[in-house]
Amino acid sequence: MGRKWGPCAAVRCPTLTSDTYCEAHKPVPYATSTRRSRLPVDWPRLRQFVLRRDHFTCHLCGSYGNRVDHIVAGDNHHPDNLAPICLVCDRRKSGHEGGIAQGRYRP
Repeated sequence: MGRKWGPCAAVRCPTLTSDTYCEAHKPVPYATSTRRSRLPVDWPRLRQFVLRRDHFTCHLCGSYGNRVDHIVAGDNHHPDNLAPICLVCDRRKSGHEGGIAQGRYRP
């Protein structure tokens, strides 16, 4: 449930809204991300190669994995650095890596 009607949180915006920001000032998630542009042009083919090579098996828990993970984080897209990963392990690993990047956890 949103808040009661009030002004937009953007500086000097008088628009009344039930959200924090009005439609004109609502932030776009991942708008500044460069992740997709850093992937190689042949990423779909490379992704399928890695999944088939490892029989769609998560490299962390051994269950069905339909995502591709960089074993060593970074922009090294060589097949030796890629492995399938399941959704649960991917979320856990990504959350942990994000926490490390923000300084919440010790490596």
